[in-house]
Amino acid sequence: MKLDSPAPYAVFQRDAQNKATLPISGSADAPEGTPVEVRLAKGKADKWHQIARLRAGSFGGTFGPVPTGGPYDLEVRVGSLKTVVRDLLVGDIYIIAGQSNADGCGKLVDCDAPSKMVHCFYFDDRWDVAEDPLCWYNEATDPIHWNAAEEDHERMAAWDRDFRTFGAGFGVRFGKDIWRRHRVPVGLLACSHGGTSLDQWAPHRLADGGRSLYGSMIRRVKAAGGKAVACLWYQGESDAATDDGPKYRANMRAFIEATRRDLGLPNLPFLQVQLAPFYGDAAAFPHWNKVQTDQIDLEGDLAGVATAPAIDLELSDAIHVGTAGMKTLAVRLAHLADRVVYGKKSVQTGPRLKDVKVSKDRMSIELKFTGVNGSLAPTKGIVGFSLFAGDTQLAVPTRKTKDSSTVVLGLRDPLPEGAVLWYGLGLNPAVGLRDKLGLPCPVFGPVEL
Repeated sequence: MKLDSPAPYAVFQRDAQNKATLPISGSADAPEGTPVEVRLAKGKADKWHQIARLRAGSFGGTFGPVPTGGPYDLEVRVGSLKTVVRDLLVGDIYIIAGQSNADGCGKLVDCDAPSKMVHCFYFDDRWDVAEDPLCWYNEATDPIHWNAAEEDHERMAAWDRDFRTFGAGFGVRFGKDIWRRHRVPVGLLACSHGGTSLDQWAPHRLADGGRSLYGSMIRRVKAAGGKAVACLWYQGESDAATDDGPKYRANMRAFIEATRRDLGLPNLPFLQVQLAPFYGDAAAFPHWNKVQTDQIDLEGDLAGVATAPAIDLELSDAIHVGTAGMKTLAVRLAHLADRVVYGKKSVQTGPRLKDVKVSKDRMSIELKFTGVNGSLAPTKGIVGFSLFAGDTQLAVPTRKTKDSSTVVLGLRDPLPEGAVLWYGLGLNPAVGLRDKLGLPCPVFGPVEL
């Protein structure tokens, strides 16, 4: 007997009743009309259930509903023939897309240990336990991901396995954190590709299928069952380096809307990462801060979009978040998922600037934040704010909290008209404002005062 579906380690997206129906298909060398029966080898569903009869050597049907959880072993029998599919999960599926920081480029040192409750749909359309690295370009089913010539990508795939020393990302820790918080198994759909711009992810390339990033992502989601609870998106570095940088907000909005439409998931949440620091030449990325502020502005443009700042994380090289930083980022994304995906409204998005007031004597600025979990910290000596009048930077000698969600900046001289305020300006700023959950204030500005 040959079983086409389900595959070992597959994750099935649960429905609103916390259950999933599993598609069963395959072929068998048995008499026409032989009953096809299925059962879970362990768990409550331990009785055989007939789902079909053999027709011309093939069969197809469904089994379920299967409750959220696992790992499940599924037995299928056709007459005297029997097979077992092991380690199936019913839970939540997350798309991981974007460029290299979505791949994960941390050094393969002190990586998160794999978990039997977190699986990955790898680039070769194979489900397995999620383990860093998640992204193996030359093993991909879709040629858009090959970074070697078609005739050479198989040899390069073997080379990658022999010599890879980087590839730690946020996915494994994120999945484990979701399991810990909600007791829901997680499936990760690896769809990212390093060095790619939004133009390369353009939805109009859908018809190119596996020869486009967007077409590959849509195909792979559908190959994994067509359902997901959210997209984890980390991208924007490439756009910050080109003339497309100023258009990032509009282009990303179009990408989100198209993804939701083409997957038939109109409310699919996007949990995105605001760009991290960059340790190189500022001239190489003239729109870095513009892309960062566009990413925050998208939260107000579309429902179901939330942003995890990364500006305070350590890098493993000039542009990639290191292994420890990826673990921190995973926890921040899990906090956002608590609120956006799982409806835990007691968890806030993290500090977002709500209102700015300048005192009558123009000697102080009061910043009111929303989305604060608990209270802001530190209470004094806060770094990250910069104030400009034209090209002149102004001194801000006093920086402290007034209450749990308000920061007051005290000035040395009266604030000139037309001054502007930034938080996190530059490519590698000193920043430190965060809330009790450890969610940082994102880069924002310029705010006209």
